Amino acid sequence: MPRQLVSATFAAIARRRAARAFHPRGELFDANIELADRASAVATALGGTGERRALVRLSKGAGTPGRLPDLLGVAVRVELGGHVLDVLFTSGRRLLGPSTGWGRRPYTTLLPYAAAGNRVVLGLEPEEPQRSGGADPDAVRGALPLAFTLTEHRRGRPPSPIGRLVLESVHRGDPVAFDPTRNTHPDLQPAPPLRRLRAWAYAGSRRGRGAQAQALHRAPGRDG
Repeated sequence: MPRQLVSATFAAIARRRAARAFHPRGELFDANIELADRASAVATALGGTGERRALVRLSKGAGTPGRLPDLLGVAVRVELGGHVLDVLFTSGRRLLGPSTGWGRRPYTTLLPYAAAGNRVVLGLEPEEPQRSGGADPDAVRGALPLAFTLTEHRRGRPPSPIGRLVLESVHRGDPVAFDPTRNTHPDLQPAPPLRRLRAWAYAGSRRGRGAQAQALHRAPGRDG
């Protein structure tokens, strides 16, 4: 019953909006992600350091118009060993909060990931806070390349930089549907809190807006 209720609620919201239930307005970018710290739990889980192509969607949580503040979202997709991996970040650090621009606040997964026997929270720190303009995703088009430092936070330790994410160009390919509860890696998994609830919500949102099945699995550099 809870599954049906959650899924139906998010499907209804998406159907009414003719868009995602949350984060309806966004822009998709081609990007590059680099893992540079071989001692990090994430690099260990994903097979080591190195650069990988990525797809990144910048979006506004509530869909406020134009430059108005909102909970800003950064959805990142990479392909690793045949697995499509989605990781979603929202503006804030220990608590989520609205932001007035893409470079004004850090971003966090908030909920932890299980990685190489550790629980870690991932973050993004804007490298040039004033470069990206206001909160409208369209504003980023004129601020490319846009770079973030990728951080890893283990309990009892301060966040440590482990790599970089660089948005390079506007994505001209087919649409993408992100789902961090389905698109996971065997060695980098969202920790249990709220995972089932999130899975039901994402599935309902996709159904409500009629998202194509292939959009859920489309990898960076593989359009069509």
